[in-house]
Amino acid sequence: MSAAGRLAGAVMLLAIVMTPTWAQAARAFTLSTWNLEWLISPETDQQLRPACQRMQPRSHERALPCTPGRAAPPKRTREDFDALARTAGRLLQEQQADVVALQEVDGPEAARQVFRQGWTLDCFVRRAHPQKVGFAIRQGIPYRCNGDLSALDVDGSSRGGADVSLWPGTPQEVRLLAVHLKSGCFDGQLDRAFGPCTRLRQQVPLLEQWMDARVREGVAFAILGDFNRHLDKDSRLEAGADESAPLSLMNALSDQHPRGATLLRATEGAPYVRCTPDDEHNRYIDDVLLSQALVSRARSTRFVRVPLVGADGSRQLSDHCPLGATLEGLAP
Repeated sequence: MSAAGRLAGAVMLLAIVMTPTWAQAARAFTLSTWNLEWLISPETDQQLRPACQRMQPRSHERALPCTPGRAAPPKRTREDFDALARTAGRLLQEQQADVVALQEVDGPEAARQVFRQGWTLDCFVRRAHPQKVGFAIRQGIPYRCNGDLSALDVDGSSRGGADVSLWPGTPQEVRLLAVHLKSGCFDGQLDRAFGPCTRLRQQVPLLEQWMDARVREGVAFAILGDFNRHLDKDSRLEAGADESAPLSLMNALSDQHPRGATLLRATEGAPYVRCTPDDEHNRYIDDVLLSQALVSRARSTRFVRVPLVGADGSRQLSDHCPLGATLEGLAP
């Protein structure tokens, strides 16, 4: 039986045995991820754009790129920020998200341009580069920032991971790691002699070490973000015998070593839903990977995909939209 099948069976069994009192106390809880495509404040844009660099800035450089032949970071108007804020408002008001892992956001100040009310913006990685990873957390949810998984910056130009605990120090604790992995190696085995695949291959064992530590601690967790990888295709590849040099991402992580190291993809079996009318993608690269321990605490899970509000071609929004996993009846 596949890992997804084992997890689905565990959820079905839990639904049968839980008592009405437990079910009434539990509620839906949604973990989402959203890459906001170079989200920077207008003031920062005015400062950095005139001095842009021909090459992609390294992690320690506070700069924007203007590489010949490649699209520049979007220059947004107040109306663009307002349109993005309407999507963030929908996430809050319609309970489409309780926590959002953010990518390509220049810290809390930039995030506040979009996540204006009802959110706490925190736990962003310490990186001079404007593309940072962090979190938007619904106000009222207790949390603790655990510091960066800085080792994911394997070459001085990659993004570290943001690590947060929800309900820290309680039996209900959930640990979250937000990531934005190396781009360019979307398909195929990771042992190809191709720079992006080499870098991604170096990142996978670091994710596995983080994940295995959570399994051994007995803490429910999720890894969420922009994996820059078609995980539906990746999951068909062998992990390989050498954990330090994996051939794939999904099966290297979800390998039952140690016992309980099994993941469920939010996008598992979900057809691709376009973000905007001009979305040219046909597969997900964003995802939420739920641990076996977290899935077992819920009655069921379902996939959530939220199209961008106002995506009519007249606005500079993002080349990604929010997606996530709703855990129905998550134990409080």
